Amino acid sequence: MAHAILMPRMSDSMVEGTLTKWLKKEGDVLKNGDLIAEIETDKATQEVECFEPGILLKQTVVTGGVVPVGGPICIIGSAGEDISSLLAQAANDISIQSSKVKAESTTKAADEKRAPVAPPSEPSAPTTPVQPIVAAEFKNAARGAVLENQALDEASGKGELAGRLRASPLARKLAAEHDISLYNVKGTGPGGRITAEDVQAALEGKNGRAPLAAVEGGAPSFAASALREGTDEKIALSNMRKTIARRLQESKQTIPHFYSTIEVDAEPMQAFRQQLNTGLAATSMRLKLSVNDLILKAVALAAKEVPEVNAAWEGDSITRFAAVHVSFAVSLPTGLITPVVRDADIKPLKQVAFEAKELGKRAKEKGLKPDEFTGGTITVSNLGMYGVDSFQAIVNPPQALIVAVASILEKPVVKAGQIVVGHTMKLTVSGDHRAVDGSDGARFLVALKNILENPTLLVL
Repeated sequence: MAHAILMPRMSDSMVEGTLTKWLKKEGDVLKNGDLIAEIETDKATQEVECFEPGILLKQTVVTGGVVPVGGPICIIGSAGEDISSLLAQAANDISIQSSKVKAESTTKAADEKRAPVAPPSEPSAPTTPVQPIVAAEFKNAARGAVLENQALDEASGKGELAGRLRASPLARKLAAEHDISLYNVKGTGPGGRITAEDVQAALEGKNGRAPLAAVEGGAPSFAASALREGTDEKIALSNMRKTIARRLQESKQTIPHFYSTIEVDAEPMQAFRQQLNTGLAATSMRLKLSVNDLILKAVALAAKEVPEVNAAWEGDSITRFAAVHVSFAVSLPTGLITPVVRDADIKPLKQVAFEAKELGKRAKEKGLKPDEFTGGTITVSNLGMYGVDSFQAIVNPPQALIVAVASILEKPVVKAGQIVVGHTMKLTVSGDHRAVDGSDGARFLVALKNILENPTLLVL
């Protein structure tokens, strides 16, 4: 008997999926376990499996089509079987599921709109929008008007005012930047004074004068738009980007964040890593430890030492996890995904490193399984490879803490009362203040600092 294969829910946050590729075509004979299509979810690209044998009678969605969770993607049955009623039902099911998704989105948007907004501490008077160039003009007027008026007064006393060009400092600056002559600009300020607005209007051809002449000996004036290449690009949102936008907005709007930063002496960690990699190179083990590997293990051990941060806010309760499953952010062209190294607190350092590398590789290939990027209890976001001094990450709900890892920087430090060249790294925690207190976040940072500055603790 013919039946429909439905869009599966492949993650907790998934509401719809995009069918990116058909692996089987209409008329193909399918057996149990065959992969029939690739689906892009809000987290990764997954394959849909057939669990009953039959013939693929009809694909109810084209490549690139978006189907809500629970909506049919194809119909499987016997050769020659009448599926007209199933096709009608499929269209109806997709319509119903789409309406549910739309209704949920509308309700969420309405709830956000109704959310109370704190009134300003003091009522402010209505203001009239000011163009940037006008605002800059007013800002420069106070600085340049007094000196200019003094010069004009002196010139007038000497009979030199006739023919003197009157222009504001910003107008002169704009004219110089565009290599134009102010003598071709009509001033509309007091006494014919040329303002920045007059220069801007002249550049846009709005003052009715002849085209602006180039300053003698300078480059000719030109319209910048004539030299610009390319056009604006409007990029459609992927399911992953939609979900990232929604979840991060919810996180910042609903979670009271707190932030704490600590600086770590990175030299012991660097020396330890070099020593381990030298030893590994002499073996048949094809493994090279990265700074990130050490940090993942250290975060797991610190979370075990300060269990208050290894938690989640549940609305009416707080869950403190017994196991430490460390999520780590991996950047993809379409956004971010957070693979999870499970039980990182009890696994050996080399196993944590192996798993992190394998998960990171498959994340970039969009080959992660749902259970490999869900269920984390604490997250690490490492931007050290980009040279940043420090940064604050956004809490990854329902987790209560995320660790932001910055670059290792060479800088002067004080050791034994002497200023020497050192290597330091800043770590910043962002916490959900509903579930974790600031003192807990600080104790976690101290524990993490101690482990990284005494890295042999990573292998004990």
